[in-house]
Amino acid sequence: MRVRCLQAQLQKDGLISQDHLTTLRGTRIGIDVAYWLRSLQGLKDPFAVALGGVPPAIFQAVNSELPCFKTHGIIPVFVFQGMSPTPNKAQMTTHVDLQMDKAWRLMAHGDRAEAQKNFATSTSRTNNEVVYFIFHHLKHMGYEVVQAPYLSGAQLAHFFEHRLVDLVYGPPGLMMYDIQRVVVSFDFHQQPTSFAWIELPCVLAKWQITQDQLVDACMLSGTEHCLSFPYLNNVKPVREAANFDAAIFIIKQAPLIDWMQMFPTQEMRNDHLHGYCICKVLVQSSPVFHAIEQEVRPLHSGRPSAVPRDISTLIGDKLPNSLYYLILQGVMGNELPQALATGSWIDASHHAITTKELGDLVTDLEEYWRLCVGLISVHLPENFKNKCITYRSPWDSPQRQQRRTPHASAAGVAAEWHGLKWKIHIDALQQEMARQGCEKVDFKFCLHWHAHDFQNEGQLWKDLGTTNARHHDDHPQAMAALVHFCLLEHLELISEDGGMTVLGNVLKDSPRHLVEPCLIALEMMKFGVLHGEPFEAACFGDPFPAEVNYPVAPVDSRIKSMLLLSRVFSLVPMKLHSQRWDADVNFDLTAFHSLVRVLNRALRQLTEAVLCSLLLGDVSKARLLPPGFMCASPVGADHFSTVASFPVFMLPRACMGIVCLYFLNYDGDASYFKRDLMASFPCCAQPETDLKDAMVFWEDLMRCMDDVAELLGAEHFMQDMKAANVLLQQRQRRLGIFPDAKNLRGDEHERVKNNVMSCGRGIMR
Repeated sequence: MRVRCLQAQLQKDGLISQDHLTTLRGTRIGIDVAYWLRSLQGLKDPFAVALGGVPPAIFQAVNSELPCFKTHGIIPVFVFQGMSPTPNKAQMTTHVDLQMDKAWRLMAHGDRAEAQKNFATSTSRTNNEVVYFIFHHLKHMGYEVVQAPYLSGAQLAHFFEHRLVDLVYGPPGLMMYDIQRVVVSFDFHQQPTSFAWIELPCVLAKWQITQDQLVDACMLSGTEHCLSFPYLNNVKPVREAANFDAAIFIIKQAPLIDWMQMFPTQEMRNDHLHGYCICKVLVQSSPVFHAIEQEVRPLHSGRPSAVPRDISTLIGDKLPNSLYYLILQGVMGNELPQALATGSWIDASHHAITTKELGDLVTDLEEYWRLCVGLISVHLPENFKNKCITYRSPWDSPQRQQRRTPHASAAGVAAEWHGLKWKIHIDALQQEMARQGCEKVDFKFCLHWHAHDFQNEGQLWKDLGTTNARHHDDHPQAMAALVHFCLLEHLELISEDGGMTVLGNVLKDSPRHLVEPCLIALEMMKFGVLHGEPFEAACFGDPFPAEVNYPVAPVDSRIKSMLLLSRVFSLVPMKLHSQRWDADVNFDLTAFHSLVRVLNRALRQLTEAVLCSLLLGDVSKARLLPPGFMCASPVGADHFSTVASFPVFMLPRACMGIVCLYFLNYDGDASYFKRDLMASFPCCAQPETDLKDAMVFWEDLMRCMDDVAELLGAEHFMQDMKAANVLLQQRQRRLGIFPDAKNLRGDEHERVKNNVMSCGRGIMR
């Protein structure tokens, strides 16, 4: 738990000790991952929020730090945060919004350096996506990783109490859990190497307070779950602004409850008191995984008086053990189980730019979120099957939240949907892989297998009509295939009767490395958020900064084409160096990637729900999951390739869209374009190659739309794509940039090349 001003006060009072790292050899140390990630140098990318996605440096930064533990004989046990009440972020959100607006104004005036500083202050290096991908990266690399069922601090306290770890590394606020010794920093890179720690008994003796008073002082100073006591600045003789010393001083004068009488209004008193009560319960009674008894229960459940009877009103109902097991293994993130436990699905993310389209998309995606909860709840006891779930976002207006009503039941959607009876036998799967000449189960493989058996009435298709339950052999590839097929069915790429849909039929012919970006584009088109029109400011939010000079509809054909091209191109990942992005960012693409982020997260959660639904039917099958089953870190030199067994829907960054705009607006000598491209984007490893890849993607999306536009009523969108394609061709001819054989991989080369030439669009020359 993070406590405002605590570390500064410890430093000021000389309570942080240092020693050589050699003294830690052979020590098992529980690592608070969120705190550890904040300590890594080079991890923070100032433009991370503006670009969307995850910084390219995260995996390199983590990989460079991990060998240091081994070098010094330290055995790390990485503990990740699980479910928790939504932190109190009212003050933080306002500050972030102001910094973002200022950053965009500075960018508009050409002051990139100052803008970068303001973007940096509004960027979190430990957002949910980053932490999610780091969990699976560490798991793939063979490290001990645990996703706590609830708070990571409480789980670390349990591990320390039962000597499952020798020390705990994390923020000084871990002392609130009565952890006697907390390591607060490692210095692997200076000589001599050292670490810093704090001793709880020394802290209490120095400040002459009890453990309970320390907890109260921390709450008065402010945590992510409670507001700072507003009158700290007025305390005498303390003169420094809102420091921890003031909190110590006043808590020694009277108990915390006495200070609650100082508030001028009952509303203000209630706001603070509610936060303090929540924080106290989370410190004393947060549920943890008790490793000896192999069950989840409150941290100090041996002391009944420490556990409030109404704790479920704060953290929700207790979940079945099978669900907690999947959480601990990282099969499931914290959003799905928290929705089931509390009856409320909350989008707690801070979006860089809130638009009308973002609000509409969040509303439309409730269909997927209902399905996610339903797929899991059908395997749970009746009280979860019948629980009503309310969906809301913290940036919704009060009027908008009031219009959102709970759904009939969590299992309602899943109960009505019976699903196809997929039967995946490993012999047939491996035979199909040999026929297709591929080595990995993915969307393209499954679409081709289904199409082949559908057209030839093969066994895979015949089995769909049986009445038996779904089945997969006890093999990782068979499980992966079943999850892919279920996802394709849920996304309507395979029809309810087992036939081929128009979307599935066109997607199967996309280049393998571009299938996932194409799926995202088709989903965005389906939800009506992929187009060339300017976005609208959300009616419940602030207007766009005037200095950005963002276009307002209606716009001329060229602007619309540039918006559409750059948005589509931005769905293709770029290969970046580990250094930070050192080029411009674009307001429109930031708004667009707020939409992409929400959609990708919903699809990733749907993948989790399908996998968990299978495992809840037989938890023993979790043994089939390889360590990297959801690992999104790139493999080798190919930034499209991962070891993941299931779709991870890794968030692309807006980089390719920014490069696209540079290409569309370049007015220099054509012979200097490639040179200037490299100079303008020094953090891009291969900007020209990636630009050509994006052109192949554009062409492939046009092929898809040619086949489905009329059937889906998207003729107007197709006309916009054709108009944008004219602009793209003009720029290609002027600058001499066309895809070549390197951009058409493997067996897709001739098919895509022939398709492009037959359509007469002039991309391949």
